[in-house]
Amino acid sequence: MDTFLKVWAVTAVVWAVLRSFRYVYGVVGFFAKAKTFPPAEEDHTYAIVIAARNEERVIGHLLDSIALQDYDQSRLHVFVVADNCTDDTARICRERGATVYERHEPEKARKGWAMEFLFDRIERDFGIESFDAYLFFDADNLLARTFVSEINRAFDSCGDVVLGYRNTKNFDTNFISAGYGLHFLESILRYHRPRAFFNLSTHVAGCGYAVASRLLKDGWHWTGLTEDAQFYAEQVALGRHIEFCERAEFFDEQPYSLGVMVRQRLRWVKGRLVCFFQAAPKLFLGLFRCKKRKFSCLDIFFYITPGSILSALKLVGRALKFLVTATVAVGLPVALTVNLPAAIPGLLGAFALDWLRRAVKAAFISLRERRHIHCSTPKLILYTFLYPFFDLSGIPIAFACLFMRVQWKPIRHDEAIAITDLDTAAK
Repeated sequence: MDTFLKVWAVTAVVWAVLRSFRYVYGVVGFFAKAKTFPPAEEDHTYAIVIAARNEERVIGHLLDSIALQDYDQSRLHVFVVADNCTDDTARICRERGATVYERHEPEKARKGWAMEFLFDRIERDFGIESFDAYLFFDADNLLARTFVSEINRAFDSCGDVVLGYRNTKNFDTNFISAGYGLHFLESILRYHRPRAFFNLSTHVAGCGYAVASRLLKDGWHWTGLTEDAQFYAEQVALGRHIEFCERAEFFDEQPYSLGVMVRQRLRWVKGRLVCFFQAAPKLFLGLFRCKKRKFSCLDIFFYITPGSILSALKLVGRALKFLVTATVAVGLPVALTVNLPAAIPGLLGAFALDWLRRAVKAAFISLRERRHIHCSTPKLILYTFLYPFFDLSGIPIAFACLFMRVQWKPIRHDEAIAITDLDTAAK
């Protein structure tokens, strides 16, 4: 056990040194301004693709926010895959002018498969490369009025993949939805903004991004539990650039139920674990194969590494060391009845310090991104203090996913919020 923990400690130090550049990311992300792009030379044509599963309560608001874009509507085409729907999702979308394809394959109910089906139909009826790029959204999203025009400026400059600024439309529902909101804002501060500052590729997360049609000419073939992670890891490994456009704001509905949170995050961790083993070799080879953006391969390699699982294993290792050491010294009964209770105050103190550290982190995030957060100040202070619950819960969830068979399940969206409730420019 001692040998194992010593090897683990050395590995952890080496790992921390290799990842130390992320502290620079945090400073830059807090102080840097949004990256700007020159006016676009061309108004590109965009196909907006949406996978929807029984989303009649929210998808109309997304389509309305698309119709309110300050962009030439003739250069936008909305495609919806109504995936195993049993409600009026397809009818609502057709009434608002979308091209809808209905899919009924309950044994393959997953977003990646729905997208694969949708792109097969687009290729058959329109031709994938008849559009310049594809904008990916979930049915519960809302677009700020300038979203497409800002994405177009960035896309005209970089030409591969562009990610928008992900905000939360139901931040103030409760501390769980706020935890999600702060989590995604942390990604902006710690990853997207600093990567844009250094002209590095970033990652995408489910929705709110544009992809050049030439990258999808063979269709969509990323169908895992976290299809977005599969996609961006492969693109970075091939030397393609994923740009972050901070001024292209969109809104996402976050879960507010503890059960849904656990279920979704189990899928995230399991999916990223599988993605790590699939993509890590490609990213490693990208360090030698890519003529440009070698550092992005290293950066994304570290990003997709399942850190929460490593943290969970580290805690288990420490607990085992304590039990083994105490058992050898005084015997198992004494270890359990005397030594373990005696260690509890120290453990609680360490936990309290860790909670405080994470709450301070959340306070910095809230301060930096305050103008984007739709929540009263008293609630925000409370949710900032409670954010460590969301952060720390990832550790037991990560440990549990190692022993569970995780399947993709739809998340019900019912926050019927319109873009005019959030974006003053759309009113």
